[in-house]
Amino acid sequence: MKKKYLVPITLILVLLVGGCAGGEFMSEEPMVGRTVVETVVVEKEVEVAYAPEPGMGDSAIVADMDETLNTTTQNRMIIYTVNIELIVQDAAEALEQIGDLSEEMGGYISGSSSWKDKDQLRARITLRVPADRLDQTLDQMRDLALDVESSNRDSSDVTEEFVNLDARLRNLETTEGELLELLKTRQESTGDTEAILEVHRYLTEIRGQIEQIEGRMNYLSNLTAMATIHVTLTPDVLAQPLTVGGWQPEGTALQAIQALINAFKFLIDALIWILLFIVPVLLVILLPLFIILRALVRWRRKRRRPTS
Repeated sequence: MKKKYLVPITLILVLLVGGCAGGEFMSEEPMVGRTVVETVVVEKEVEVAYAPEPGMGDSAIVADMDETLNTTTQNRMIIYTVNIELIVQDAAEALEQIGDLSEEMGGYISGSSSWKDKDQLRARITLRVPADRLDQTLDQMRDLALDVESSNRDSSDVTEEFVNLDARLRNLETTEGELLELLKTRQESTGDTEAILEVHRYLTEIRGQIEQIEGRMNYLSNLTAMATIHVTLTPDVLAQPLTVGGWQPEGTALQAIQALINAFKFLIDALIWILLFIVPVLLVILLPLFIILRALVRWRRKRRRPTS
């Protein structure tokens, strides 16, 4: 009887021991699995900082840029720069009038300078006016002048650059938002200091790129919103040639001065040739002749002396 119950009891004990061992093994394995999965998730989420835009494919990015380009093309971003030289009656008065004109147009003076030329004041002024009022400003500026000596306009289209910067900015802002969510999750759940510091580092890099792009976009927006005009003011007295009865003594005076310069140039060139070429040649030729002649003169004098 005892042997009859001994075998079943032994089998039950063996099963219980094996079940406990198996339970311990199964309880440990999920922990290991959870640790590995959690590490992989951190790595994948951190890598988001380097993706062009998480959740967007290449086609989506291209479509987004095309949409922005089409919208911006309707209002193209062009930088206008004008250089104009005006002949005026009085440069000081014209300088004041142009300053008032820039304020009237909603602009401002960014720089100015003045100097004397033959006792006449000349000036140069740089002003910024709204781009949509550039033509109106130039028309009124011409009305203030007696004549326009020269004028040229330069334009630079920066629409494409602005669109590319805008697409990059939105991509980086999306990445920054996802990193902030990741940082919040890590702080509330795991509190892993190393992972948190890594996300902080990526956030700092992204924020620096965002600020750099925003600065460039603001600079381009300012340049395109306000046109630049460089104005040179020349008094009419300096611009007009001196004329007496149809005769221009100023032109004659210039010809006389040029002739005088040519004469001085000829004399100086001749003097240089004489000092550096003719004089050395003459010395080489005449010095031996002089020595020979002097020796002959002494020899003759000796022969003419009476012998005692």
